[in-house]
Amino acid sequence: MKRILNISIAVLIGLFLVSSLVFAADKTSLGTAIRSLENPYHADWAAGGDMFAATVGCPHVIQTCEGSSEKQFNDIKALVAKTGANVVFCVDPNESPNCVPIAKALEEAGVYFVTFWNKPDDLKVWDYPHWVSHITFDGVSAGQYIATELFKTFKTPNKGKIIAVQGMLANAAAIERWEGLSLALKANPGVEMVAYEAGDWDRAKAFEKVSSMLVAHPDVDGVWAANDNMAMGALEALRAAGLAGKVKVCGVDGIEEMLRAIAKGEASATCLPDPKWQGGIGLSIALAAKEGKINVASLPKEKRQFYAKMVNINADNIDEIIKAYLEGTPEYDWTDYWGRWLRGIE
Repeated sequence: MKRILNISIAVLIGLFLVSSLVFAADKTSLGTAIRSLENPYHADWAAGGDMFAATVGCPHVIQTCEGSSEKQFNDIKALVAKTGANVVFCVDPNESPNCVPIAKALEEAGVYFVTFWNKPDDLKVWDYPHWVSHITFDGVSAGQYIATELFKTFKTPNKGKIIAVQGMLANAAAIERWEGLSLALKANPGVEMVAYEAGDWDRAKAFEKVSSMLVAHPDVDGVWAANDNMAMGALEALRAAGLAGKVKVCGVDGIEEMLRAIAKGEASATCLPDPKWQGGIGLSIALAAKEGKINVASLPKEKRQFYAKMVNINADNIDEIIKAYLEGTPEYDWTDYWGRWLRGIE
């Protein structure tokens, strides 16, 4: 009798374990594919993904490519294989051309996904039934805004010299922000760009490039950077040269260090796309499509690829921004899929 009881208990335990494994297998994995957690912007992006994952009880897998398009592609395919395609993705393609093989691979696997930032202009989301949306931000307006705010901080406003640090040259965001800087320079003929270098979104590289440019041009009035991470590298170079505060930097992303630098008077402006929102909403949209809550085929084209709203930040509103985003955490409605929709991309 005791032997039968032990066998029965063992069977029940086995059934419980099998049921648990089946339940775990039924949970859709959430894949986040980004560049690097060393970049505060992408660290916040991953945190936003964690926030969303916690609300739906799904496992969240964060993949970092460290600047390698090949690694990003292979990591995405590996997670698809590991999960048996029971996964959705939110992807920041390392470079625009990388978007093509990623889209083809995920479409072939029947995996729903959302991308941000990088996409070739001639690649259309609606040609891929499982590519729910591509979301980006108006880089031209952002690049022009931060430049215009930077020019205002010169000893003689809108008259002086700048040096500039570009992002990765094949990135759509870098191209658009550079165009915005060009428009600002055209609108302010009293400002001269005396040197520029590519910093590839990297802080250490930006520090090196700006340090070299400052040797050749120690009399600059401002440093324009295509993102905040490089702006912080530029600020370190300015501090080393004893110019911090006298010569301000600007950037895009709204990372904490940049917000603190604006409050301290060492930076002029940034634009906040809110990476926590990006990390969560991308996964939310993709999962909603997989679960049938979003009918992708019926979505209008302006919801398939679109610009989202950013927050422009300067010395005038920095206190309220710090209070909202650093001293507190905004509440996100992950079911408000199009709440920050600005306009469609043709």
